[in-house]
Amino acid sequence: MREKIILIGSSGHARVVIDIIEEEGKYQIEGVVTNDIFPDGKFNNYTVLGDDSVLHEMYKAGYKNLAMGVGGFKNNLNRKKIFNNLKATGFNFINVIHPKSVISRSVKIGEGCTIFAGVIINPNAIIRNNVIIATNATIDHDSIIESHVLISAGVTVGGNDLIGEGTLLALGSKVVSGIKIGKNILIGSGAVVVKDCLEEGLYLGIPAKLIKK
Repeated sequence: MREKIILIGSSGHARVVIDIIEEEGKYQIEGVVTNDIFPDGKFNNYTVLGDDSVLHEMYKAGYKNLAMGVGGFKNNLNRKKIFNNLKATGFNFINVIHPKSVISRSVKIGEGCTIFAGVIINPNAIIRNNVIIATNATIDHDSIIESHVLISAGVTVGGNDLIGEGTLLALGSKVVSGIKIGKNILIGSGAVVVKDCLEEGLYLGIPAKLIKK
């Protein structure tokens, strides 16, 4: 029997999460909790259970496991807040990992991570909590991805890199090996990071430079 879970959020990212869960076949989605309103009471063919206020009753009813369907288009602050608040309540977050990703057996993955199809994660990498790694992104050996990071589609992270908490690597950006990126940093689409980026802000270009603090 598949374990029952509740999906948090109703964004486009949530649709991808649903697709991965259905591909995995390990969990049964009981419904969706969202602050958005759907006149037919359905999101992606699943029942909308209500807004955040229903979670307390769901927890009392025995539902302890959630899937994170909240993305981070511009930043990861909202997803981080939701994750931390619900963890403090007592909920657990499942990892949602597409069966067509390639992940070394030595990789360590935390809680509440979403890994899309085509992702490759090489040996001894560490993925902390509430991380999104999108389609065809690659994480090379011995790199550390801290909690609440979003690695967008087509991103390349080299070996022995450190990507700080809450950072967002936008579409197609690249980080060469041996680089440290600080917390809550935005690396813009197509940027190539060739030296450490430690000051919070927006980095763009080839090579990537701090554009806006």
